[in-house]
Amino acid sequence: MNKILTRTEFGNPILNQKTCMLSKQEVQSPKIQKLIGDMFYTLEEKKYGVALAAPQVGQSIALTVINIKPTRIRPDLPKNQWAKMAVINPKITKTYGKRSQLWEGCVSFPNAFAKVPRYKKIELQYLDEKGTGHKKVFEGLLAHVLQHETDHLNGHLFVEKVRDTSSFMTESEYVKRVVGAKKNHS
Repeated sequence: MNKILTRTEFGNPILNQKTCMLSKQEVQSPKIQKLIGDMFYTLEEKKYGVALAAPQVGQSIALTVINIKPTRIRPDLPKNQWAKMAVINPKITKTYGKRSQLWEGCVSFPNAFAKVPRYKKIELQYLDEKGTGHKKVFEGLLAHVLQHETDHLNGHLFVEKVRDTSSFMTESEYVKRVVGAKKNHS
């Protein structure tokens, strides 16, 4: 039976700590498997967005879960951008092209959005929920999310990466001005 985990919010020191890597055996342990299930369940039930890193639920380990699908903020997300995966011990091994300013928000910093420089394409080395190693290239929204989540596991929050501080806005302003503008241009 899965349970909803308590969210760790901005200001909690665990969010600024580099997380501990997990061995294949630790990944496969009932404890970590339960945590992965609870993190997916929490993400879905609380409608926190597209991803949740272990520090955001009080665990200083290199684990994040991602569940990208259409939402009220991203209702027309193309099917090739959908993803559901656990990512453990991620390391960005290669970046492609220049960074561009992309909008982000964060479960640990509720109701805030801003533009953050991110690569559109990255190569990532990681373990999956079974402890199997992968090295893959990701692009688009998934590459963006993986960079944000890898930052979490290295003790960095998106607010530290914002270059244009005038881009900060609340979620309601983001929905009105950014999401609304995209709908009007479609």
